[in-house]
Amino acid sequence: MDGFEDLYALLGVASNAPHEVIRAAYRVMAKLHHPDANKQTADSAFKMARINHAYEVLSCPERRREYDQQVEQTRRHSGVKRVFDDQNTRFKYSDAVLTTYDHRGRLHAHT
Repeated sequence: MDGFEDLYALLGVASNAPHEVIRAAYRVMAKLHHPDANKQTADSAFKMARINHAYEVLSCPERRREYDQQVEQTRRHSGVKRVFDDQNTRFKYSDAVLTTYDHRGRLHAHT
């Protein structure tokens, strides 16, 4: 269980989220935590690196499938229903992303 972090929680999306929702969530999180936009926060570069890593894994179908299999295998071996707790993500619930579609069918992400 050590070394794992919930990449879905980093982006604030569900584990069954489609690619469009993951992309929209990434864009919102990148705007919030980008080091150039958050000069007052010392760990913004660290947060941005974790967000980039999460998007790299979850945006590639093969890497996402491997990650999901690895999480499922860890769950089975540990006997725990939920592998990741909220403290591992280092993000607050306020960082969660809400995605909606407007009347034209375009996807929007909100914090």
